[in-house]
Amino acid sequence: MSPTLKILGLALPALLVACRNDIQQVRAITDTNTHAAQTSYNSTYTFSEKGKKKTRLEARMLEQFELDGDDDYLLASNGFSMIFFDSLNQEEARITALNGKYQENKKTLTAWSDVVLMNAAGEKLETEELIYLQDSARITSNQAVTITLKGGTILRGTGLESNDSFTQYRILQPTGDILVEEESDTTYGKNQ
Repeated sequence: MSPTLKILGLALPALLVACRNDIQQVRAITDTNTHAAQTSYNSTYTFSEKGKKKTRLEARMLEQFELDGDDDYLLASNGFSMIFFDSLNQEEARITALNGKYQENKKTLTAWSDVVLMNAAGEKLETEELIYLQDSARITSNQAVTITLKGGTILRGTGLESNDSFTQYRILQPTGDILVEEESDTTYGKNQ
């Protein structure tokens, strides 16, 4: 057998195998649920209610997914900010994170990875995940949270419930020490 026929004999089966399409791969490429219908970069979207600006979303990369039914969502990646405004259009709080997902039918934003929530008073919440519920104007988290108050006091715990301006909040399972001044009065008189 000549060397050319040997090469063809070995190459032909390899070519036949290489040309075969795997149905899973074809579905992954053509399935609209796995690919964004629209992608935008350095985008800004303003959401208003009754003609008043409520929130503004700024994202480095924003992908819009249109799924069957009412499960459409926006996926922000590479960093984003969600800014909350008061009735005078002043910024009252801001969420920043590496990633986020806004589900349009549920009106819910889930932020994860290096999440920071700041309010106008300078208080800062740090966590790995939080959820903004637009309809009820609430923010929740079931992750570990660290809150730094304007004066430098640090509060820690697991889980959080807050209003969307982060002015009224509570840590669900607080942890840590409480410092009490030595000179403070007690129910039994002075501390000694």
